Amino acid sequence: MLIDSHCHLGRFSERGDLDEVLNEASLAGVNRMITVGTDPDEWKLYQSLSARHEGVIDFAVGLHPSEVDSNWETKLEELRKYLELGSDHCPVAIGEMGLDYFHLPKDEEEKQTAIELQKQAFSAQLELARECGLPIIIHCRDSFDDCVKILDTSKTVWDRVVFHCFSGGKDEIDRINLRGGRGSFTGIVTYDNSSCEPVREALIEQGVERLLIETDCPYLTPVPHKGKENRPSYLRYTFQRIAAILQIPVLELEDEIAKNTLSFFNLK
Repeated sequence: MLIDSHCHLGRFSERGDLDEVLNEASLAGVNRMITVGTDPDEWKLYQSLSARHEGVIDFAVGLHPSEVDSNWETKLEELRKYLELGSDHCPVAIGEMGLDYFHLPKDEEEKQTAIELQKQAFSAQLELARECGLPIIIHCRDSFDDCVKILDTSKTVWDRVVFHCFSGGKDEIDRINLRGGRGSFTGIVTYDNSSCEPVREALIEQGVERLLIETDCPYLTPVPHKGKENRPSYLRYTFQRIAAILQIPVLELEDEIAKNTLSFFNLK
């Protein structure tokens, strides 16, 4: 069994072909997936998908840094509703949350305001995760040092932290792993361009004990379908490339990743 630890199923649901996508995934041996909400509309949709496809779809709720604006506190009050104990179909994680310095305004004053709002919303979500004891999915783009600093200064338990779509190198993964966190790897490991070599080196450096894998679909489609829309079934290609890189038998690696994912997200 393969578990897609991070995907976005909204596009398929809105288009009306989600059942087809799920059947395709099952045929590829991807029997479970975590769809990750980034804004209030997705939180509601993904909770309903989790209820409709119990045991196949789990969901996470978080305010993506690109969705942070001056109204972020109101949005987090709405997010709190999904974390209430005893509510049906609770999220299995909070995220994705974090910092994104790639998508920022060009005006310097607006840029600094956006960064400060992202930091405030990130810190507030970390506090929510601490209160409810849920694992944390980190979005980190061009902001690694600041992400680590905020995590270090919070009361976050690092072994509940995953840097999703890990795109750094050995130094970054070492800093994460030394604190007890982990990286999750995507189709980037299948790209043969030299700029992706540091990601493969980080994969080897982290090893199997903390390994999670994901599609981040509909983005980051692995070879041989690069350039097309990504789907949960394509996780199989990323997994096969990782098995080759790590030189671990497929069945052994499949078992280890499944155990890691079930344990990290406390899935039944």
